[in-house]
Amino acid sequence: LKLADNLDTLSAAAAKLREDMAPYYKEVREMWLKDTESLRQELTKDLEEVKEKIRPFLDQFSTKWTEELEQYRQRLAPVAQELKELTKQKVELMQEKLTPVAEEVRDRLRGHVEELRKNLAPYSSELRQKLSQKLEEIREKGIPQAAEYQAKVVEQLSNLREKVTPLVQDFKERLTPYAENLKTRFIALLDDLR
Repeated sequence: LKLADNLDTLSAAAAKLREDMAPYYKEVREMWLKDTESLRQELTKDLEEVKEKIRPFLDQFSTKWTEELEQYRQRLAPVAQELKELTKQKVELMQEKLTPVAEEVRDRLRGHVEELRKNLAPYSSELRQKLSQKLEEIREKGIPQAAEYQAKVVEQLSNLREKVTPLVQDFKERLTPYAENLKTRFIALLDDLR
């Protein structure tokens, strides 16, 4: 029963600690968001610029692919009509007709994707370079108020240690007699078994 009480006390203390830490966490989080806002805005702006640059390529890809799909659909319309009237014997013939078309569609799509990849490569490199540059700036300059964050974290850890140490010590002191009793009984049981 004492052990259960101790566990309840420890749980209550942990809940209280979590409640006490919430405002500090919120404060540090708000500071972080405020300090990184300009960086987020710059990255969003860079992404928008790259998006605008690549939009024509994506539109061109979409237009080409839509036109080709329409052509294939028109080419396959008579085949689809035939499929409705097929006997089992004609299924193999139909498969032979469809296989080259499917392969052609796959090859054309692969070509378009490769062309799109080639067109987008410079923008991908540009975006990667800008991102690396921003990260390098962060490394060099550090995030504003980083020392303040560190101080707050150290302070919170100290507070946590101060609050938890007495509870753990108390828990340990109360548990020690039970552990000793259990150990003695276990040794006695082993002796009996021998």
